[in-house]
Amino acid sequence: MTNVLVKIFAKGFYKVNSGFLMCLFAVFISYCFFINTAGDIKLLSAEQALYYNFIMLVNFVKSPMITILFFTGWLIYTIKSWYYVFGQLYKVQHQFLFYSILSSRKTLQFRSWFYTQFIVSLPFVFYALIAVITGIVFHEYLMALIITLFTPLLISISAFIYVIKLNSLIQNNNSWWMFVLSRRWRKPFFSLFLYYVSDKLKLTYIITKLLSYVVIISVMFSLADVKQDPRVVGLVILGVVIAHSILIYQQHKFELIFLTTSRNFPYSIGNLYFNYLLTYMFLLLPEIIWLFASFTPIMSIGLLLLLLSMVMLFHCILYKIGLAMNNYLPWVLGLFLITFLFILFGLMWLLVPIYFIVSFVIFNMNYYKAEIFV
Repeated sequence: MTNVLVKIFAKGFYKVNSGFLMCLFAVFISYCFFINTAGDIKLLSAEQALYYNFIMLVNFVKSPMITILFFTGWLIYTIKSWYYVFGQLYKVQHQFLFYSILSSRKTLQFRSWFYTQFIVSLPFVFYALIAVITGIVFHEYLMALIITLFTPLLISISAFIYVIKLNSLIQNNNSWWMFVLSRRWRKPFFSLFLYYVSDKLKLTYIITKLLSYVVIISVMFSLADVKQDPRVVGLVILGVVIAHSILIYQQHKFELIFLTTSRNFPYSIGNLYFNYLLTYMFLLLPEIIWLFASFTPIMSIGLLLLLLSMVMLFHCILYKIGLAMNNYLPWVLGLFLITFLFILFGLMWLLVPIYFIVSFVIFNMNYYKAEIFV
C-alpha cells in the first residue's frame, strides 16, 4: 500500500512541481554557497569567502525570523501537496484505492500516508536535518528542538488529514433516509442492487410496479369468470416478468459497471445464482405477497417458482447477449411468445424446471465471460 501511495502521489507531485522545486532550491543553493560579500570579492581568500557563506547558512538557524519564514514556506508547500493529493483522489483511475486502502486499519493507513508525505517533504526535511545538526554544533539547542518537533508534527498532521479525507469521501452528507436508516446494517451481496434501486432507480421502480399492478388488475378482472384457471394466473405472472424486464436489465448493467470486482469474490457459481435469486425475491416482494394472499399455499409456491424461473432466465440471457438493449428486446419478445404458448396449452408447470435448468446452464457458461457490449 505504501509503495502504491508513493508512486501515485509523491512521484506524481514531484513531476507536476519539478520546475517550481528546481527553481526554489537553485535560488537557495546559490544564496547559501555562491553569494558574494559586500565589497571587492578579490580582497577575500577562498577560505574566507567559504567562511562568510557558511555564516550566512548558520544565520538560518540562529535567526528566529528566518526560521519562521522557513516554517511558513514549508507549511505553504505542504498545503500545496494536500490540494494535489485531494485532486488525485477524485480521479477515476484512482478509485481502486477505496477498495484497497480502506480495507486496512486506520493505523496502517496513517503509517503509509506518513511515509508518503515524508517523501513529498524531502526537500524541506533535508534542510531541517542540516539546520538541526548546525544548531547542535553551535549550541542552538532550543531552535534545533523546535525544528525537530515541527518536522514530524507537520508530516503527522498531513497523514491524519489524508486518512480522514479518504475515509470521508465514501460518506454522503445528503444521503437518502434509507441509507441513514441502514448505515449499521449488514449488507450481503444480494442486497447491493436493492440499495442501488432505492437510491438511483426510484422512478424506474415506481413505474415498473405501476405496470405490474395494472397487469394484475386488468387480467384478473377481465378474466374474472375463469380466474380459477391456473393459466390466467400464469398470464399474470408473465405480464409481471415483462414489466420487470427493464429492472432486470438495470441489474445486469449495475453488476457489470459497479461490481466488476465481484467476480473475484470467493463465491461458487451456485452461491452466486442463489444470491441473484434472493435479489429478485426481494425486488418482487409485493407481487409475492399478493400471490400468497390470493391463492392456496401449494398454488402460491408453484406460482412463485414459475415467477422466479422466468425472471432468472431473463436475467441469465443477458450474460450471453451482453449489455445491448437492441439485442435484449428481441429476446424478451421471443421468450414472451414461447412462454405464452406454453401457458395457453396448459404446460406452464413444465417451464419451472426447464427455465431453471436453462438459466443455470447459461449462467454457469457465461458469468465470467460477460462483457459490456453497446
